[in-house]
Amino acid sequence: MLLLGLRNVFRSKTRLAVAVLLLALPVFLLLVLQAILVAVETHTETLKHNVDNSLQLRARGSMGHVNMEGNETILPQRALKIARGVAGVAGVEHYLLAMTPTEGHNFAMIVGVNPGESRRLESHGEAGNPRIIAGRALTEADRGQRVAVIGQGVARWARITPENLAVATLTLDLKRTHPVIFALERPPATLKIAGIYASGYVFGDLQLFVPLYTFREIYGVPEGISWLFVRAVSADHLPEVEAALRRDLGGVADIIAPIAAAEFERTTTRAVRRFAAIGTALAAALMMIVVFFVTLINVRERTREIGTLKALGASDTGVAASFLAEALVLAALGAAAGAVVFAVVGSLLEGQLFGIAVSPFLPAQYKDALRGALAPAAGLGPSGVAWFLLATAFAACAGSAWGLRQVVKLSPVEAIRHE
Repeated sequence: MLLLGLRNVFRSKTRLAVAVLLLALPVFLLLVLQAILVAVETHTETLKHNVDNSLQLRARGSMGHVNMEGNETILPQRALKIARGVAGVAGVEHYLLAMTPTEGHNFAMIVGVNPGESRRLESHGEAGNPRIIAGRALTEADRGQRVAVIGQGVARWARITPENLAVATLTLDLKRTHPVIFALERPPATLKIAGIYASGYVFGDLQLFVPLYTFREIYGVPEGISWLFVRAVSADHLPEVEAALRRDLGGVADIIAPIAAAEFERTTTRAVRRFAAIGTALAAALMMIVVFFVTLINVRERTREIGTLKALGASDTGVAASFLAEALVLAALGAAAGAVVFAVVGSLLEGQLFGIAVSPFLPAQYKDALRGALAPAAGLGPSGVAWFLLATAFAACAGSAWGLRQVVKLSPVEAIRHE
């Protein structure tokens, strides 16, 4: 009877093709939603492990930008040595910041960073290292060189694209002013653009990263620090590290405790989880509806066949098993078709689907650019495959349940009389 059910799948090629296409669509959407959810949750975990175990230090009462009106005070260089000597500290990263006008009242952030350290974002407490979408990141060979990696927002303003990246340059005019930027009597500096990144934040994409010693040379800052990020061995050590830093540097530094991961999870991750759960439920329901109607049509078309099988001695269980096997194979074929489509074009369509379906539910600060920073993988891990198979089997069983009930209730006499 199971073999009969497997053969019955291919009795009507047209019906099979239509059913597989109808099943492939919800499967594809389900996989896209899961990919978006995994990418956002990975982003959240990155924040937890790389931001919320780090403290940010700035000069007391200052933003630490070397050319910002009223905020040009920076930390003394000795703060770096003090922070590195605190027990429970796993690593220390230091940065220098400046601002450059772009258009109108807008401006971009210039960040001096040691190659290999995190490319951190202003205002968001982000872990850094936003995704490179063209070119490359800074390397050890770039130390002291006039080279930069820019955000996609700066790239749009400067008309730099992946196509012209090989010859792209950007000139910093330190004498240009802005309502919050004062001029520096220093010569302009032309930087070769090595790469373009996408951060996931609108303002985060308006930054430009240069090697730290290059920054010192261009802006004439031989020592001092704008930002000091102190990473604890673990979140458990963070209170002790914070207490030690307040004791040793509290007179010259403001210490900012981390809240980025909690805020991101409370808003964005929760919204995406809720949307993914609703979308998954709707996709599963659509799969069940397709299986339900196909099974019901098959039962009605084969009423006499069912009666004949039972008259020849086939049990209710055996006949029901043949229809259940047919439903399972049908659902599996539809799921496989949806998975193949997802593997081929899922990553290409994820950004558009994210913008249309998910971003309206997100806070405004993440809505426009987060999809550019996420990198969902068009694939499933071992746990994802197991979950996917269980979901497909459940849709097949639940969708065919009513049809199987009709099979069990049908007697040979009723089948012949119906015919």
